[in-house]
Amino acid sequence: PDLVIPLSKAYKIKATGFMPYQRDLVITELSEDKWVTGYEILPSARDVVHHVIVQVFEKDAPVRNRGEAGGYWAAYVPGNGAVQYPAGFARKFPAGAKVHFQIHYTPSGEEKMERLKMGLHFADDPPKYEVKTFAIADHRLNIPPGAAAHREGTGRTLPFDLPAMSFMAHMHTRGSAFSYEITYPDGKNEMLLDIPRYDFNWQLRYELKSPKFLPRGSTLKVTGIFDNSENNRANPDPTKTVKWGSQTVDEMLIGYIEYFVPVEEKELANVE
Repeated sequence: PDLVIPLSKAYKIKATGFMPYQRDLVITELSEDKWVTGYEILPSARDVVHHVIVQVFEKDAPVRNRGEAGGYWAAYVPGNGAVQYPAGFARKFPAGAKVHFQIHYTPSGEEKMERLKMGLHFADDPPKYEVKTFAIADHRLNIPPGAAAHREGTGRTLPFDLPAMSFMAHMHTRGSAFSYEITYPDGKNEMLLDIPRYDFNWQLRYELKSPKFLPRGSTLKVTGIFDNSENNRANPDPTKTVKWGSQTVDEMLIGYIEYFVPVEEKELANVE
């Protein structure tokens, strides 16, 4: 990598139980803006790192914890810890950037120390398009006990034209299927991505072969199917009504969409 950013310190992970999310802030010292064409988040103890959400802030901007549902600049989940963007696409990394790591640690039976790091690859020249992330989250989960195929979902009206380049779904251990669907302003419906066998232990990023243009005013909907039955061997407690929560024994439903905007405004007309 052209730059490696470790956490500001090592964190002590207890042997058992639950841990609150850790939030770590690193102040970088780059003297000029950079464009990042790829990254990798590398745990030092992989068995205790559930996920990492990275936000990047301008040098003089306030640091806000946006949580999982606020999108991400970079992310790590099982099966998805490194990204390389196509030629001409990159994420902006401003001079003197503040890098905020949100880390969910999960004790694995042995007390240990953990200090993950993030490596960045820089572009030689400014890209044509800047990569950003849009997120849709359903915070009103209400999954009844014993339900084998419970459906939850939510939608958002797109406030701008969104050229989608990839999708990443996130649920916990009761999640069994996930889909992205769009209703265009003219009323036409289209399934964008159908994941019939979601796997909590291998959360993939689905990169489109060609960008998909989603026009402003369309309604983008995410739907998750949850198996809260005793037949789900990964189910922590099939007798529990499950709500949104930060721990693995709780649930989430988030649909991430990576999209791009032109670096030069004159390119806007060519995005479609």
